[in-house]
Amino acid sequence: MTWTLGIGASIAIGFEYGTRPQSHADMTPPVAPTPPATDAGQRWVATKEIIVRAAPNHSAAVRGLIPPTEPFVVRANIGTDGCKHPGWVETEGRGFACITGARETDEAPVRLPRLVRFVHPDPAEWATYTSTMAYNTNPSNRIDAMVPFIYAKRWGKWQGPNFSSAEAYEAGDSPSQRLGRGRKYHFVDSIQTDRGPVLQRANGAVVPASEVHIYPLTKFQGWDLGAEPVPSGFLTAWAIDYDGTAVHTAPSRSAPVASRLAYHSEVLVEDEPVDRAGHWWMMPNGLGPGVPGYVNDHDGIRHWAPSAPPDQVGDTQLWIDVDLDQQVLGLRRGANLLFATLISSGAPGTATPRGIYAIQDKSAWSDMASRPDSDDPYYVEKVPWVMHFKKRYALHGTFWHWGFGHTASHGCINLSVRDARWIFDRVSPSAHGGWQTAVAHNTDPGTVLRVRRGQAPVPDRRR
Repeated sequence: MTWTLGIGASIAIGFEYGTRPQSHADMTPPVAPTPPATDAGQRWVATKEIIVRAAPNHSAAVRGLIPPTEPFVVRANIGTDGCKHPGWVETEGRGFACITGARETDEAPVRLPRLVRFVHPDPAEWATYTSTMAYNTNPSNRIDAMVPFIYAKRWGKWQGPNFSSAEAYEAGDSPSQRLGRGRKYHFVDSIQTDRGPVLQRANGAVVPASEVHIYPLTKFQGWDLGAEPVPSGFLTAWAIDYDGTAVHTAPSRSAPVASRLAYHSEVLVEDEPVDRAGHWWMMPNGLGPGVPGYVNDHDGIRHWAPSAPPDQVGDTQLWIDVDLDQQVLGLRRGANLLFATLISSGAPGTATPRGIYAIQDKSAWSDMASRPDSDDPYYVEKVPWVMHFKKRYALHGTFWHWGFGHTASHGCINLSVRDARWIFDRVSPSAHGGWQTAVAHNTDPGTVLRVRRGQAPVPDRRR
């Protein structure tokens, strides 16, 4: 495959979900926003973070967080007891907030996060990008609003010089410092200067786009069975060999390889293995019409592994089912499978804990860091679509790798950014318009999550 390279070209950026325009950016028309859950009531906005609580007092449990400058809905005014004007208000979701310093606005709340439209490298460009430090920045057919920030790091030849402002860089000033090593950074804007595009931090500092490693972003997404039902007698599956999954003429590694499936190809396999060990699966037309092909689920494919719901799940209840053996997640309603996709769970030494959990909270984005005494330290800024099910363990979007179907994490359940957004928008607790974080509570409990290995039972670890 041939790619047109040259990071010096203009990098187009904009925001989905109705973001206020950013004057320096090379904007593209925004995608129509997803409507908020409701738009009834007054609209307010504040210059500081708003804490939504379970009752109109400062000691009540936290139900959610609304970041500065994000509009939100006010249902009713409660009073000023312990809170300066305009006082306590009732928010969506029957929460309560002290909104001292806030003001009314005409701007409608939107569901967070707001998504940046930016030309990221494609995983297929990895080898070329790492050798030339350039990738195809032509925005034609390549801009996709997939993540809330531009993600990059200092790495290898990309030394990440940090300038105090775009004006300082354009004037030829010396960098004030460099990005730190071992940290994944987020950027809020791209600015075109006479010296080329720069990526801007929230504090106004910039890094030349050509001197920082921008993370390639996979467009992988799971299988929506509502939009594309799976025929009876078959299972959803994906090719997971980076070099192409071998399709054999018979269920044996010694059988000829007659074809290879591209990495992350979607395939259908019959719902019963053809060998006693349970690792060879038949694709009825895998080698052409009427010609079966055989694939192995050790290192060639991953597939949905049906399992009866636990007793804790009702017939119509929406819940998440994760099989660590197959590295596959299913969103289910009762026994029915609605959506299935690949994940990356904990790598050896940092396993993902098994059990029945419930989503405790979810955030449109959140920083993640290792423990201070960790042998494998990390710090990741603004991880998107974070859904905690246990302290320090979450399902979340992942921009720093595309190895879904293989273990890779420090214990969390990694999802592609498209899949993380799909799941986040459907599970509880509910995040209302303008809310960055929502916390589960008695009237809005978190979605049940089971983490299993094959058919082995797991304990109920919900609090």
